[in-house]
Amino acid sequence: MFSQKLVFRTKKTVLQIPYETDEGQKVYKCENDLILSPFDKVRSTSKSLDKKEIVVSVKTTSKDRMGKMFIDKILLERFVKHDQKVIGIFLNDVQRKEEDNISFTLVSGLFMVYSNFLTELEGVYYLDPPPNAKKEPYNKYMKSFSNLITQDVWRLLAS
Repeated sequence: MFSQKLVFRTKKTVLQIPYETDEGQKVYKCENDLILSPFDKVRSTSKSLDKKEIVVSVKTTSKDRMGKMFIDKILLERFVKHDQKVIGIFLNDVQRKEEDNISFTLVSGLFMVYSNFLTELEGVYYLDPPPNAKKEPYNKYMKSFSNLITQDVWRLLAS
């Protein structure tokens, strides 16, 4: 049996992006939930992101928060002036009312619009994937969290 030891460094960062206004310079604070790093110490700071590191956005559900990940990736890349690996992790897209009334809140069409017309994330992972995540074309973009920790994290950290 083959196994790899899961060792990488993590850190929460707030990238501070300066911009000009009529009132002088202001700072947009782009909060990153987590940075995954292949190095002994996370190299990303409040002023720069290391292109080998992965920015992780963690959300409970994608329903009202999915767009922020895509916009953040665009802003981050424009500010740091290089491609940046960004992944999203969602708990679920399930809404439960009583015991037997379950609905799924993934706005799959909007996800595809963001992915095709804004930018593509390096991965979207669910702890409890909605049914659509397992169907074409979504299964090309969305995976189970177990895929991240058993396969994809190694590929992403090595790229």
